[in-house]
Amino acid sequence: MPILTDILPRLQTIFRDELDIADLIIAADSTPDQIDGWDSLATIRIIAAVEREFNCEFGAAQMDSVKSVTDIISVISKSQPS
Repeated sequence: MPILTDILPRLQTIFRDELDIADLIIAADSTPDQIDGWDSLATIRIIAAVEREFNCEFGAAQMDSVKSVTDIISVISKSQPS
């Protein structure tokens, strides 16, 4: 899936920066339960960084529905031109 090869490495950098874990490896199916430090406050920071990086905007409902990296990728992919 090309979207993963384009988006996932950029998300990895965001997660590493926002969670301050230099060697963090994320996958599309990664969830807050699996990643140390990914709590509700970190989700807000991650989403803010994603919005800047990908020039997209998360609505309130989308922010509330983020339960995995896949959820973030879904919002990004919907906001990107085809």
